[in-house]
Amino acid sequence: MLLLAAVLASALQGTLQNASPVPSCIGAYEQGAVLACRAAPRSQVTLSDASGFSQTLRADAAGRFVLGFSRNAAANMVLRVCTAPGACRRQRLHIAPHAYRVERIDGLPPGKVSRFTAEQLAQIRKSSARKKAAFAKQVAARGYLDGFSRPVAGARISGVYGSQRVLNGKPKRPHMGIDFAVPAGTPIHAPAGGVVTLADPDLYFEGGTVFLDHGQGLVSVFMHMSAIAVHDGERVAKGAVLGRVGATGRATGPHLHWSLKWRNRYYVNPESALSLDMERLR
Repeated sequence: MLLLAAVLASALQGTLQNASPVPSCIGAYEQGAVLACRAAPRSQVTLSDASGFSQTLRADAAGRFVLGFSRNAAANMVLRVCTAPGACRRQRLHIAPHAYRVERIDGLPPGKVSRFTAEQLAQIRKSSARKKAAFAKQVAARGYLDGFSRPVAGARISGVYGSQRVLNGKPKRPHMGIDFAVPAGTPIHAPAGGVVTLADPDLYFEGGTVFLDHGQGLVSVFMHMSAIAVHDGERVAKGAVLGRVGATGRATGPHLHWSLKWRNRYYVNPESALSLDMERLR
């Protein structure tokens, strides 16, 4: 009897293993990319690599979730999807490398690059605390399902994601978003729906800034705004006016900086979100 029970338990375990579906994703498997995926409802999903990096998330009631790969994502990653305890499947992902350019920007005020005063350092710390608190917020949003469009029209791209920035001759952190060069006062539209988690007119480096949470851990960041038309906690639809383009914070001229952060872990390339055909997930 015990032997029969063990055989039945083993068979059931095998059935569960085989029933765990491999998720289907849209998007490019490359460094910096964002993917939209679907698996079984409420699946537990873990993305990891050999370095020890691991991020676990939960698919929604329809099985939808968002994956993001960092600027320097490992060439080989593993996606583990569990529909129940012991009912898991592993999928090996091969992440293509991305070539990044070097961008040099001169003429910035020294106080926006180095040699900060005590007062400026206090402002920097205050701004950092505001951003940290906003990124830590968790809201219920599904705006990413709208698909993404450019937040400003007719813009020249003056800065790209992932480029190594050299400011006033000093190598700095890579540029983790897209810069749109447009005249001051140009309306900024929500690229997808979401909930505003930060609306601050005067962060130290970023100037006028809005955070917009699109759901599934995907947050847009808009910087250097001259005016803000939304407030913390406001739910906005795709295309809604968030504010106006400016040159506030660390900027040499009017432009909009747009970043996308995934799961408060790292920034992904907004261009990859623009190319997603979200109708396939509806």
